[in-house]
Amino acid sequence: MFSRDDLTISMYYASSTDSESGNKLATMTVEVRDTSPIADLVLMTQLQCVTDKAKKKTYSVGKQSIANGSDPLLIAIEQYWRTGPETLVKDLLAEVMEFISGSVGQETTWVGQYGLKVFENRALAERLPESVLQADGGAAAPAPTES
Repeated sequence: MFSRDDLTISMYYASSTDSESGNKLATMTVEVRDTSPIADLVLMTQLQCVTDKAKKKTYSVGKQSIANGSDPLLIAIEQYWRTGPETLVKDLLAEVMEFISGSVGQETTWVGQYGLKVFENRALAERLPESVLQADGGAAAPAPTES
C-alpha cells in the first residue's frame, strides 16, 4: 500500500484539431509515479476539453490506468479525477495557460510522449486535496511553527 510520501505527480498538456469535425481537443495527462529509482507509473489519467465549431466546450475523463486497484490511495486519486471533470479541467487549463505565458523556454520546457511538461515530480500534497490523501491512512504533516 502506498502512502502520500511514496508518490509524485506530473502533468502534461497536448492539443489537436480533428481534421473531419474541426473540433479542438485539449488533453491534460496526469501521471502518478512511485519515488523508487525506477519511478514506476502507478496511475495515469487524461482529462479532456473538446471545443466544437460553435465554441461549445465538453469536459470529460479520458483514459485512465491504475497499477493496483486494491490500493486505497490510488483508488482515491483515480476517483478524484472523475469527480467534477469540468471544474478540474478548467483549473488545469488555467494553470497550463499560466505556464505557457511565463515559463516556456529552452531551459524550462520539455515535450514528452504526452505533450508539454507543465510540472513534474511534485509531492502529492502540493497538488491534491487532503481529503483525497487521507485514503493512505496517514495524517497531514503539521504546519511549521515559528519560534
